[in-house]
Amino acid sequence: MRKLVLLCASLCAMAFVVPTSPAHAQVRYWVANYGQDSNNCSETSPCATFAGAIAKGGAGEIDCLSSGDYGALNTVSITGPITIDCGTGNIGTMELNGGTSVININTTNPATIVLRHLSLNGYGSTGTSGINTQNFASGTLIIEDCVIQGFNVGNHTNGNGISFTPSSGRGLLQVANTLISGNSTGILVSPSSGQIASVTLNHVEITANAGEGFTMIGAGVVAGTMSKSIIGENGGSGVFALSSQVYFTIKDSSIVDNLSYGILTGAPGVNIGVAATTISGNGTGVGSGGGSLFSFGNNDMSANATNGTFTSTTALQ
Repeated sequence: MRKLVLLCASLCAMAFVVPTSPAHAQVRYWVANYGQDSNNCSETSPCATFAGAIAKGGAGEIDCLSSGDYGALNTVSITGPITIDCGTGNIGTMELNGGTSVININTTNPATIVLRHLSLNGYGSTGTSGINTQNFASGTLIIEDCVIQGFNVGNHTNGNGISFTPSSGRGLLQVANTLISGNSTGILVSPSSGQIASVTLNHVEITANAGEGFTMIGAGVVAGTMSKSIIGENGGSGVFALSSQVYFTIKDSSIVDNLSYGILTGAPGVNIGVAATTISGNGTGVGSGGGSLFSFGNNDMSANATNGTFTSTTALQ
């Protein structure tokens, strides 16, 4: 027993003397509506824009001391892990910069990117997106408590509120407590061939977009859930799935007043299940041009111009 105690003591002592590599410290920067980008972005000397803070280098988090316009018509380019959070009670406004995206994400290594308490506005210009993953390696994009509106209104062939296109491995998109309205397409998910997009939508409103509300296309795999959300009053279909493989569940939500379909599948590899959801006031409630669109038998589908039919009904388990 004495030998065991001495051995443990020796190992513990070694643990304290073994050198470790120092962690790379994340720098926290601050912005304020009275700040200047020539400042050092500290809490007592804040910058004026998110782009100005990122330009200082090494930003791990950018916080707001007040509500304000922190875009100043400059695209915010994100190339690594970062949190941009204006905090409860504040709104960080960002506006259009010509024909580009307001927030452009281009990562070559896995990264977690968090965007909170932001208001992005494209003011109807064409060829733009609110948040665009130009290149997104395996990682996570979290969007919470945001408003994304006015991107490419009137032309739903380009531009989206959110464009999520994983380019390598598995990308995770998590959107919560967010309004996406008045864009061309609300959310576009389009993984590259061989890639996976995992999507979670919770308390999200996707409304009054010129084209589709939520679109899943591309040559990769889309998997995920939508819960306690509203997709309504869109000019195309509320939910449109055309990706090579889709495994998606919609529950406890409302899909209402979309001019085309409430939910439309269009490829053999699409699998969408719907539970406890209201589907009403659409051109056609549900339709399948390929794949499986099944009900768990507890939905409310009524008052559509044509209700349509699910491909099958599956019992709740």
